[in-house]
Amino acid sequence: MGEWTVPVAHRRVVVTGGGSGIGRATALTLAGAGVDVYVLGRRAAWLEETRDLAAGRPGKVVPIPCDVTDGTRLEAAFTAIEADGPATGLVHAAAEVSMMPARDLTPGEFDRVISTTLLPAFAVVRRWALPLLETGTPGAAVLITSSNASMGAPGLSHSSAGKAGVNALVKSLGREWGPHGLTLNAVGPGPFPVEKSVRMWADPRTRKRMFNEVPLGRYGELPEIVGPILFFLSAAGAFTTGQILTVDGGLSLQHWPLPPDEIANGQTVWSRLATDDQPR
Repeated sequence: MGEWTVPVAHRRVVVTGGGSGIGRATALTLAGAGVDVYVLGRRAAWLEETRDLAAGRPGKVVPIPCDVTDGTRLEAAFTAIEADGPATGLVHAAAEVSMMPARDLTPGEFDRVISTTLLPAFAVVRRWALPLLETGTPGAAVLITSSNASMGAPGLSHSSAGKAGVNALVKSLGREWGPHGLTLNAVGPGPFPVEKSVRMWADPRTRKRMFNEVPLGRYGELPEIVGPILFFLSAAGAFTTGQILTVDGGLSLQHWPLPPDEIANGQTVWSRLATDDQPR
């Protein structure tokens, strides 16, 4: 599957988590569309690899090593970016993935995950927005959350809580900053094998289970998550704000309440109750 070629409405875009996975794929596609992309992340070598992969594309990729949980370094990164003017686009893709049963979670571990999920999301989007709000310059931000944020996923109570907070943040800021010309939306990916999870998704048992759970019967491919992100950064998404777009192949949809063959044979919830002598 090739890269998207949607025209992007922003000439300069910041991408956090740009050294791998969805962040890297987004940065490379933006560079291919002629956008200058500033990739932030903790691993300088990974950011430089993203820059090298973008060689020959119309836009440039500028690596800026930065731990977005560190307020001082975050401020320094945006100050450097804004030396030539503010970036009107933002993709916050920095994320941490972990699973743990809630009974084994300590309050300290729960707090740590929230502190590396929700708090940086607010810090990044606020710092990105400040110069735009001050000058009345329109802009668009896309925050990457998770399809698990509203699914009630076991083993992910800490991560889901943090991502659900990001979703709520997007809605609140979308309403608050809309009058100033800023749009904020979120994209919640489902099963996309990226560097952080490819080993887990590659396990035959996991793959079989996931393919049975996902109505489309497969994992997503990176262009299929980059496309929705680019929509929100394009002119086509300029009238959309405060929205959460789940991209999970239907994983979050409900199963059949009854097997399809029973429905085809005339079996319904009411008829089943009737055969059990229950009142209708």
